[in-house]
Amino acid sequence: MKRLCAFAVCWVFASAVLCHAQSPHLAAGAAYFRQGDFDHALIEFREAQAESPRDATIMNLIGITETKLGQIDEANAEYRQSIAADPNLLAPHKNLAVNYLASARYSDAEDQLKQALKLNSTDPFLHAYLASLYIATSRDEEAVQQLDLAGSLIESDPTLLYGMAMACLRLHQDEKALHLIATGEQKSFFNIEQEYQLALLLTGHKNFVEATERFRQIVKAAPDSWSAKEDLAISLLNGNQQQQAIPVLEELVRERSADSNAWALLGSAYELSGNNEKSLDAYRAAVTADPENPDRYLDYARLLMDLDRYGEATQIIQAGIGHTADPYALNIRKGSIQMLQGKCAEARVTFQNAIQQHPEISLGYYALAQCDLKDGRAQEAEAVLKDALAKSPGDAKIDFLYGVVLSQLGKKDQAIDAMKRSIARDSHVAESHYQLGMLLEEDGQLQQAKNEFEQAIGFAPSHANAFYQLSKIYGRLGDKASAEKMAHRTQELLAQARANALEQQKTMLSDLKSPSQQ
Repeated sequence: MKRLCAFAVCWVFASAVLCHAQSPHLAAGAAYFRQGDFDHALIEFREAQAESPRDATIMNLIGITETKLGQIDEANAEYRQSIAADPNLLAPHKNLAVNYLASARYSDAEDQLKQALKLNSTDPFLHAYLASLYIATSRDEEAVQQLDLAGSLIESDPTLLYGMAMACLRLHQDEKALHLIATGEQKSFFNIEQEYQLALLLTGHKNFVEATERFRQIVKAAPDSWSAKEDLAISLLNGNQQQQAIPVLEELVRERSADSNAWALLGSAYELSGNNEKSLDAYRAAVTADPENPDRYLDYARLLMDLDRYGEATQIIQAGIGHTADPYALNIRKGSIQMLQGKCAEARVTFQNAIQQHPEISLGYYALAQCDLKDGRAQEAEAVLKDALAKSPGDAKIDFLYGVVLSQLGKKDQAIDAMKRSIARDSHVAESHYQLGMLLEEDGQLQQAKNEFEQAIGFAPSHANAFYQLSKIYGRLGDKASAEKMAHRTQELLAQARANALEQQKTMLSDLKSPSQQ
């Protein structure tokens, strides 16, 4: 902002001297001004004003000099008098706006800038000042509108360029933002905190490649920063660059072997890279480093479950229950393992214990109801979900499962209402739309069912069952062409699913080793 103001002052000053070269006092004042002797410059400009008391340009020059002397109130008064003497003179509007901006008088500054734009709508300085004002007042859209109009002035001012880049990112105009960021980095405009804020916004937009580059810049600028390296590793993991994240995280755990978060991240990196044994070692180290944190046990047990090592997973979870102050999540996981092992009665007891610990949390009810459903106890599941709706209302997943249970019990109207409530609370779940579509189709509401199946496909384009149901509905509605199209897409998706399953089976078989190789 200061750099832009300086440009404007030089332009106004030079123009004024050229237009009034016949005045000795004005020429003397100009000479003192250039030397930085603002006190004597002001004296000479006052003498020039005495000769021409209504000269708006001289008033403006006095305002500039008083601004240099820090006499802001006096300067603003001179600018206002200059504007009153000649409303069509651009300079005092601009200089008054600059002083208002510096004093955070944004409304007054905006008024002066807009008046100035009526006199010269193409002045890039005015657009740059407006951009700065809009950024300062969190008006991103209006700020970005000034970007092209301000020309290169924004790219020459570090503060303004950074603010504009952030505004573009907040508006999801990443291409403009990345151009500004590249310019700022080439000129070394940004400090570490600014690079960090840029990286956070890029991460929020899931632009992990560019976010990672910013985190790399931070690590380069602060190579001893532990948090900078951790942020870089997380960004690499978000961008599916686990092979690059692994050495960063390995260095971190060497430096701080008691940091459980670093071990957990390393476990994730190993797991994503397919190295399950190293991942288990890392998760085990995370548990050792922070034995009171239930998340560490959950990570460890989850991978063991994925590997069908349920006995070990149960042991880990049981150990966590004995070490953590609030074992609610661990009990839910324990019950899930018991369900996978077919121990529904034991799982039911575990879930009930979890519900007693936190009756206000819906997850326990959901898990218990699923357990009852798996065990063929739909009426018991209905009772559990009714209890959940009374004690923990407002959960879309509870309403969804309640709808499934009611449907199994033949309570179609109530099931439809439950599914509609679930969708009202979370409309982006494909399966909710699909299940509601099935209920509506069964009820003869074909058009409404068609709409639900179409929404399911919108959220899950590979939902073969939804395509199949649509083909049936189009057939019943007499739209043969659409019915055939939906049926063809169903066959394509089923063939693709079969191919994927065969590929996974081949991969599993190729990983098997003979006893002599183990």
